[in-house]
Amino acid sequence: MQSQVRKIGLLILAIIILPVLIFSIFEIGRLRRNEKDIQDIYRNQLDAILYSINQYSDDILSNQANRIEGATQGKWEEIQKIIDESPAIKTLLQFNTKLHFVSAFPDSLYQSSRVDKIHSELLKSESTLKRLLTYFRGGYRKIEIIDQPVRNEQWIAFLTKSGEDVLINLLIIDPEKFIGKVLDPKIQEVARGKFFITAYRVGDPEPFYSSVKQSLIGPITEKRPFWLFSNYEMGIELRDITIAELARDRMKKNLLVIGFMDIMMLAGAWLIFRNIKKQLELSQLKSDFVSSVSHEIRTPLALISMYVETLEMGRIKTPEKVKEYYNVILNETSRLSAMVNRILSFSQIENKKRKYTPEPCSINEIAEKASSGFRYTLDNKGFKFSYEPGENLPQINADKEAATDAVINLIDNAMKYSGDSKDIAVRTGIDTKFVWIEVEDHGIGISGKNQKYIFDKFFRVTEKNLANKVKGSGLGLAIVKHIMEAHRGDVKVISTPGAGSTFRLLFPIK
Repeated sequence: MQSQVRKIGLLILAIIILPVLIFSIFEIGRLRRNEKDIQDIYRNQLDAILYSINQYSDDILSNQANRIEGATQGKWEEIQKIIDESPAIKTLLQFNTKLHFVSAFPDSLYQSSRVDKIHSELLKSESTLKRLLTYFRGGYRKIEIIDQPVRNEQWIAFLTKSGEDVLINLLIIDPEKFIGKVLDPKIQEVARGKFFITAYRVGDPEPFYSSVKQSLIGPITEKRPFWLFSNYEMGIELRDITIAELARDRMKKNLLVIGFMDIMMLAGAWLIFRNIKKQLELSQLKSDFVSSVSHEIRTPLALISMYVETLEMGRIKTPEKVKEYYNVILNETSRLSAMVNRILSFSQIENKKRKYTPEPCSINEIAEKASSGFRYTLDNKGFKFSYEPGENLPQINADKEAATDAVINLIDNAMKYSGDSKDIAVRTGIDTKFVWIEVEDHGIGISGKNQKYIFDKFFRVTEKNLANKVKGSGLGLAIVKHIMEAHRGDVKVISTPGAGSTFRLLFPIK
């Protein structure tokens, strides 16, 4: 049977468990790829948002450049107005294409020594200015960043035309004011309460600008540089959850679903294996039962046949010997009859055809009737037997024949497993809700691991070769259990290996 169970286990492993594991590994790999794709999609969306902000800032400065070009055509006061309107613009300086100073707004800067310093820095960016001029002559105005040493300033260069001359315009901007005041309306419009958008100086851990003023913002990983401001960058994050947390959350939920499905399928495979194993064990027990019963039936039949044949041939002369032979035949016939009755009773139980007819009766009467049937056998086999009836016990509702059968099975088991300690006691009594009959022996006892199986059909204790030493069908205790359940009662066992067993039948008080 072990070989069959192993084969079935391997078959279930190959058909169910391995495909489930392979499918799970494949799905987990696919989920990882999907979550990476989702993260990329979200990042692309965030990039698009930041792109729109950068584009907006570029559009603002392009518009300022157009206005400045228009004002350059003889409307110098208009340029000052443009400077005054924007809180982020500090200064506008104009040079010709040979980097000779032309004008400054406000005028006070004209006399400042700073113009010379700015001029010297522009000379370092001559290649950038030439590139602007090339674009401008091609009909395209481009805005470029000019590197400079001042921390809180950004120099923006673009070209305008004044009559026939081309002017290099250097717009000096405060980046933090530009982001916090000029870009803030656009950022609020884009964020719409769904995103955190922040601005940082490169290297600073804390932002100097946030689209949500009242909320604490944790570390933001998605950062992109501002086009027009060197050493400044924008950060963006989903407001309620980060992209990484979102991906992890989705991954976790999907893994839980896959895990749950795997557990269910593995549990189903285990139940299938367990049921098949149980059926194989039951089949083996039935086979052992047939073999054991066949042997048990053959033994009394052989004895009866032999003794009858001896009597028929007239070889026994003395009346005493003839009586002894008849007693043996009677005992073996009773034993055979009891065995057949037990099998028939179990068959009726299995087919749900056994009917019970409960009636008011005395539990002492049941115990006395079951005990009296064994007195002769107990005496002949050298057993010490005692019957201790309880007094003033209330009646019970029971099927007398079935209840008697239950007690008979317990006494029969006590005889079989008494070993050398041939001492059996039958008692009756009462507790709070039940009246009881118990059968006690001082025999070999039952181990703890076997006690939970002894009421299963066909089960027989195999320790110390008991199954071969003590003949039986493995049905007696299963029948007892069924009878007690039918009476809404119970059967309890207390047993210690080597010290004997006590079985108690509990009948509800009428």
